[in-house]
Amino acid sequence: MKSRVWFVLLALAGLALAGCGHSTGSTQATSAPPTGSDESQVASAMAQNPDYVNEDLYQSQQSQAYDEATGLAAIRPLNFWRVITNVQSTFDTQFGPADSTGRPRTALVTIHRHLTGSFNIATVVVTPTDTSRSLIQKPLDDAWTRRIALVRVPDRMDPAITRWRLAGTSGVDVRTRDGVTQVQSLRLSTADLDTTITDPLEMHRLRRMLLLPAGTEVTLTATTGNANDVVLFYGHEMRRRFTNNGDGTFTFHFTAGRYIGIRNFGVDALSHGTLFDDSAPYDSNAWIFGFVVTPDRAPIEP
Repeated sequence: MKSRVWFVLLALAGLALAGCGHSTGSTQATSAPPTGSDESQVASAMAQNPDYVNEDLYQSQQSQAYDEATGLAAIRPLNFWRVITNVQSTFDTQFGPADSTGRPRTALVTIHRHLTGSFNIATVVVTPTDTSRSLIQKPLDDAWTRRIALVRVPDRMDPAITRWRLAGTSGVDVRTRDGVTQVQSLRLSTADLDTTITDPLEMHRLRRMLLLPAGTEVTLTATTGNANDVVLFYGHEMRRRFTNNGDGTFTFHFTAGRYIGIRNFGVDALSHGTLFDDSAPYDSNAWIFGFVVTPDRAPIEP
């Protein structure tokens, strides 16, 4: 696995070097030479490009309604939402082989975030004699992971100076610690694209970010292998439920908006007990991906 990662990073380095003379949208174009260690320069490059590092969906406290009959469930959810009260971030940086100057040319940063808080459910108690409403709060303990690839390339103003730049990114994988619910695959279909994702942490170069032009009709098919799961779609100010196909797959349709820049969408699988059993623990696995409506925005030119 490690050899494959370094092969991907070396390929990204070659692409960056091939196009470093005409970078567009770079936040690192300055005549001043970089200072500090490679570690600090890598951290600085990531800090200057937060849209490629962060996502704006999972920690949202936007609530979602659930309006479907629940059958023989212990509780009937009306609305549910997360409240993240603590985030602890760590960065695991692996540098590639050194060049003739003794410095690495590539770096792979794995971002880990430990999220804790509560999963909140506004419910109606389901008994023949009790129709009262209540708030159930389940402890939330999630692990958030993303990978970022960087390359060290000559500065376009002064080739004698080299700078670290973002070259690739993965999606985001968020899963409950010790949880068993999982998204196994996600198929994305449009009129011009049909692809299936099985690993949200697979690397892709920035110029190959998912392109969904404004107005594109998108069909998502998530597979969890468990027909009792509840699968949710997360978009910008949007929370919706996938249609359960009854065979462990779930389908959702959405239309890409017109926002220029990086947007995100997410797929979140919840165990049945998370929503419908007040004594069952919270259990979730979410995949989050960035996409663009135009292909011309990235910190480097490949």
